[in-house]
Amino acid sequence: MGARIAFLRRQRGISLEELAQKSGLTKSFLSKLERGLSVPSISTAMALAKAFGLTVGQLVGEQEYDGAICVVRKGDRRSFMRRGNEIGYDYEMLAAAKSFKLMEPYIMRPPLEFQDERRFAHAGQEFLFVLSGTIEVQFAGRPIRLNAGDAVYFDSNVPHRSRSLKGKVAEALVIVTV
Repeated sequence: MGARIAFLRRQRGISLEELAQKSGLTKSFLSKLERGLSVPSISTAMALAKAFGLTVGQLVGEQEYDGAICVVRKGDRRSFMRRGNEIGYDYEMLAAAKSFKLMEPYIMRPPLEFQDERRFAHAGQEFLFVLSGTIEVQFAGRPIRLNAGDAVYFDSNVPHRSRSLKGKVAEALVIVTV
């Protein structure tokens, strides 16, 4: 149970202090629960479930909850940063409706040319799998060419950018930790 509480707290990006405020429990008691040094009573489980917006059954993992599964059909993907914007990328979100994500998956179509010298750097990690075409990913000036079926996994704080090669817009599955 402690591991589940710790997972839910990290998944939602809240501190022990915030969970203590939401649940009415002390920070030290919550820490003991998470480390398995204490077992919650039913009233404690109810307070935690309420703080997380779950039922007690969902808190202990006995049943699915509405947001546990997110299905996105191909025709229902939401685009953002469509081609033609100032940086030229086209993205389709693959799990926009999923609550409490630990990662953000999307389809990326990089431009044929770099629009400027801009590079992206952000917290977390990133995985890029080329679905079609050829992509060049630059890491602080170090270019890596990836063909369909190739992948790269990297720390997202490394400045990076990408472009499609061979005169054809490529597609990649990209997964970023949140």
